[in-house]
Amino acid sequence: MTRRRFPRSLHFAWPAIALCLLAPAPASAAGRTLSVRRVDSEPKDGRARPSPEKLAELAADVDRAPESREARFALVRGRMEAGDLDGALAAARAWRERDAYNLVVIRLVGDILSEQGKKEEARRAYSSVVELLPHDAEAQRALATVEKQAGDLAGAYERLRVASDIAKSDARMKFELADLAGRTHHDDEARAGFESIALDDGANEAVRYPAKQRLAQLWSADLRAAAGRHDAAEGERITKAIAGLGIHGGTKNDVKVYLSWDTDRSDVDLWVTSPSGEKIFYSHKAGTGGEALFDDVTTGYGPESFTAKDARPGSYLVQVNYFGSRRTSFPEARGEVTVVLHEGSEGEERVVLPYRLFQVKQTVTVATIEVQ
Repeated sequence: MTRRRFPRSLHFAWPAIALCLLAPAPASAAGRTLSVRRVDSEPKDGRARPSPEKLAELAADVDRAPESREARFALVRGRMEAGDLDGALAAARAWRERDAYNLVVIRLVGDILSEQGKKEEARRAYSSVVELLPHDAEAQRALATVEKQAGDLAGAYERLRVASDIAKSDARMKFELADLAGRTHHDDEARAGFESIALDDGANEAVRYPAKQRLAQLWSADLRAAAGRHDAAEGERITKAIAGLGIHGGTKNDVKVYLSWDTDRSDVDLWVTSPSGEKIFYSHKAGTGGEALFDDVTTGYGPESFTAKDARPGSYLVQVNYFGSRRTSFPEARGEVTVVLHEGSEGEERVVLPYRLFQVKQTVTVATIEVQ
């Protein structure tokens, strides 16, 4: 079948995440116990290392064409891939002296400093992106990604608020902001953000349907609260509102998985393999056990989502594949996988897993979901 073709982005200091087994979640309605085990945040094969001869060739290309951004970028990336971070930083700084307002080189300087463990210097480098381009929504969004994956959710939230105010019609930006609002306890703002997308008949369905899913989760929590207050009228109103969203499979599911990434013009795919070995992905969206993948976003950012209403005993393997990119710089993709267990119940649990892919065609296994 015909498929799309399509990396990018900015580096960040990965938080130190040990391989661990999360505490088991409460048993499901069917008596199953669900848990998430983190696996990897990066592919095992990592970056391809260039040979010394290739590095010499890249340096010669810069000498021949010092104004070429492509040659400069290739040299910096080549030295990074070879593990020569000092050399990469020197090449990036030499480039920036000639091209001070280039967003790509500014991000690269931050990337290298991050890899060197110089977190404060890296943060200052990344921050200079928005100092130079304060009215650029993508610059604000890029810095928000860095801050989010470095664990600074409050900082990322503020950046996305600015970005969303600049790009008022960007539904994906609204979705990202609503997501972060919920994660930083701005619950009313999260609800309003998802409502603005989900209830907009003109919104792109690739963003609208995930917004409906997230809104349904929030309204389900409201429904449980109304039941706790014995407010039958409010419960009936919320029940009708949830039904009106038309969520496939309803709002109570054992497992829900969301995938997002941080670049436009790029195609990253969510793969989930069931305990029987059946892979649910873009060309096989419906599993024999009722599992379902919604949408196949090929133009960047996501979100894509997977649902298992009644998870089968065994292990679900959650992977991210970097299908392709139409970008000419930043051949990386990075983002988050969010796993929701016991969706719509009092025991609902959410686990956010960052990932990073260095080049097109790489795959990383981010987690397994254990069902007992």
